[in-house]
Amino acid sequence: MRFLAMAMALATLAACGFRPMYGPSSEVALIGPVQVAEIDGRTGHALAQELSRLFTAEANRSAPQRLLEVTLTETVSRLGYRIDESAQRADLIVTARYRLVTQGQPDMTGRLTTTVGFDIPDSAFGEITAQDDARDRAGEALAHQLRTEIALRLRAAQP
Repeated sequence: MRFLAMAMALATLAACGFRPMYGPSSEVALIGPVQVAEIDGRTGHALAQELSRLFTAEANRSAPQRLLEVTLTETVSRLGYRIDESAQRADLIVTARYRLVTQGQPDMTGRLTTTVGFDIPDSAFGEITAQDDARDRAGEALAHQLRTEIALRLRAAQP
């Protein structure tokens, strides 16, 4: 009975056009080799490092070479306040505008935003360290979001 239910579920998925994005496939890898252009700032460095790691892990040399250009904007939003009116907590909001250039294909552009919270300690040096850590985490989060969005958009563009 279980086998029959499983077979029916798989047949239904196959009929609706379901294709696993990350699972093994006989198709060419969607993203292929991507060169990440230099991105300014500490967050940009963390983003570029993580993107390079992600794209290298799945590179398929038969796919077209692509260039990814990213520009970042950061804002810090102060939240909780202490009795002396100094900030106790903050959010780092990072917006990435990207452009994926593919040889022989039109450009893909988009925008992603991530928010990373951090505590602000009493010491000035502690705040610098907390912001640096938040920038590193924001870069890594944006890299994963960006990789997923590019893969989804390339998959949707396939016939």
